[in-house]
Amino acid sequence: MAKRKITVTIDEEVVEQARKLGDSHLSAVVNAALAEHVERMARNAALGDLLDGWDDEFGPVSDEDAQYAEDAFAELDGSSGRREIA
Repeated sequence: MAKRKITVTIDEEVVEQARKLGDSHLSAVVNAALAEHVERMARNAALGDLLDGWDDEFGPVSDEDAQYAEDAFAELDGSSGRREIA
């Protein structure tokens, strides 16, 4: 894959921690982190498109169903998903 040289600004603490942990190839670290971030953004966009399509086809999700899903995901990651339904 072709490479492009760019300038990025990174917090000094992050650079120092990477070096202390033995990774002196910061370009590779930045490239891997950016690739992972871009992949996550693409998955989120694809999920958004899917959900929008379902809204178009089946109508919006009810507040009760949205709350159920939020609570289920919160339980999975250990956070509180409870919110007030208007």
